[in-house]
Amino acid sequence: MADVGITLPRRPERLSGMGHHFKGAFWPLASTVLALGLWALIVVVAKPAPYILPAPWDVLARIWTDRGLLASHGLVTMTEIVAGLLISIVIAIPLGIAIVAVPTAEKLFYPIIVAFNAIPKVALAPLFVVWFGYGFMPRVLITSSIAFFPILVSTISGLVGIEPDLLRLARVLRAHTSQVFLRMRLPHALPSIFAGIKVGTSLAVIGAIIGEFVASDSGWGYLLVQASGTLDTTIMFAVVIILAIVASCLFSAVGLIERLMVSWHASQRH
Repeated sequence: MADVGITLPRRPERLSGMGHHFKGAFWPLASTVLALGLWALIVVVAKPAPYILPAPWDVLARIWTDRGLLASHGLVTMTEIVAGLLISIVIAIPLGIAIVAVPTAEKLFYPIIVAFNAIPKVALAPLFVVWFGYGFMPRVLITSSIAFFPILVSTISGLVGIEPDLLRLARVLRAHTSQVFLRMRLPHALPSIFAGIKVGTSLAVIGAIIGEFVASDSGWGYLLVQASGTLDTTIMFAVVIILAIVASCLFSAVGLIERLMVSWHASQRH
């Protein structure tokens, strides 16, 4: 009598995948609850003055009360973050490709880029204001200049980090240089490039706030400066919390795009 093959449903695997995502969300949520709990405990036990350390419930209430103000300033900051990040990506990735593809470009541009990155961007902010005026452009340039370097370095690292055996195999198969780049170097470099973009995303948030400290009459950074002048610590904590949430969401968004584009890579099989 022939054996009868039975195909089992794949639902348990899907449930297992869902369980993995729930586990991934558990620890960030748990750490957030722990931080809020410690904050509340310090406020209850130590009873600091509200202008030193406001209570978390007061900060949350302030976020709701001033949601219109925070949203209007947030639109300015978010525009600067996204614009600065996109500019840094559009410049850093092609430049990284050029540096790897053309040895002369590496000798010519890389030392200048490294020296520029060593300059504190806070020191450049007043110069950007002098050159481009007191407005949107200098803030975007500060943002992109801070986010630029990790994306460039990650692009170069990913492109040159391909296994030598693969390159030797390509030479044996007489693959054209463009084929080696498009089918071997670039796919191999994508995880490294996305890692650089993740770092650049967090730095773009910092860059936008630095720019608003120096040259702005709107935005979350401007709101922080105004609140510090009046010792309005509650709104300062509100802005800091919102910035942390925004940075985390942008980081996760880049991670989602990475999973969609680099799903074949071993780093995404977990």
